[in-house]
Amino acid sequence: MPALNTFTSRPKIAVLVPKEKRDLTFPSIVKDALAEFAEPLILPDDTLANADLAPFLKDVPAVITGWQSPAIPAEALAPKGSIGFVSHMAGSVRKLGVQDGLEKGELRVSHAAPVIAYAVAEFALTQMLAHLRRHRDFDQGFRNGTAWFDMRENYLGQLLSAQPVGIVGLGYVGRLVLDLLRPFGCPIYVYDPFLSKQDAAALGVTLLGLDALFETCSVISLHAPNLPVTEGMVTRKHLKSLCDGGLLVNTARAGILEKGALVDELKTGRIFAALDTFESEPPLGADMTPQMRAELSALSNAYLSPHAAGHTSDSYVRQGLTAVEEVRRYLSGQPLEQEILREKAAAMA
Repeated sequence: MPALNTFTSRPKIAVLVPKEKRDLTFPSIVKDALAEFAEPLILPDDTLANADLAPFLKDVPAVITGWQSPAIPAEALAPKGSIGFVSHMAGSVRKLGVQDGLEKGELRVSHAAPVIAYAVAEFALTQMLAHLRRHRDFDQGFRNGTAWFDMRENYLGQLLSAQPVGIVGLGYVGRLVLDLLRPFGCPIYVYDPFLSKQDAAALGVTLLGLDALFETCSVISLHAPNLPVTEGMVTRKHLKSLCDGGLLVNTARAGILEKGALVDELKTGRIFAALDTFESEPPLGADMTPQMRAELSALSNAYLSPHAAGHTSDSYVRQGLTAVEEVRRYLSGQPLEQEILREKAAAMA
């Protein structure tokens, strides 16, 4: 990896994000923040589409990437090239071509997953509260002319504080969901094979196996990464063991559920689900036909959103600003705040 003191006082920092996405996460306030200590090199879309990006990245010590960024040429990355640091304004970095260098310790990488996690956690909590307090039923009842007192009697909600809540996966988002739930005082159960009993006790949660968690909790929020080891981990058996009227919130990935199992269980009308992720996105691809989409949309016990949990106007700007701040820290030799640690790289989505 290049030594920091070999760089000029105002190094060129390349921004490898197509304009459509750059306008969201790299507005003028973010560009100005980068320009305070470096020379922003904004590569245009036609250059980003070039099969050979390496000539444009000579003598660039760090790059900023984001949604729809192209893979970075291996010859431009340390130890062959000058790029020793990649600051990613989104979550997963697997499509950037940095995994090998990251796992070998030849390259340092940060991502904005901790920033995006705040938006996802708030969204998950919103889905829980909206369901339990019958927000959608009240709103629709008003619009349909349902009698005032009939709504109050027929749409009687539940307290979040009275529900046993289960969290599957205690990563960035899962931990924030845990923090948001604490003030409600509800009992919290966690399934995470990487969490020790001692750590669970320190967090004030009860550690359970996945079977026991679905049998115990009436509200369950999924936050596990979608990896080969987690593919289909939530099975038909788990969904059938969720209590009548129970709620499953999925802001993680559809792939962690057994294919087709959730829709089949929702068709019984026995449980509810708030779904922000689908097997095919947008849900009109090869894995989800228009008929399947219509079938899911017809289920009144499914609350649907277009993978929007992590997207807010505030989060976009924060993603850009924190990515720039990570570059500043890297160049000045300060500890990084959102670094993907080498020993955890292989287990990340």
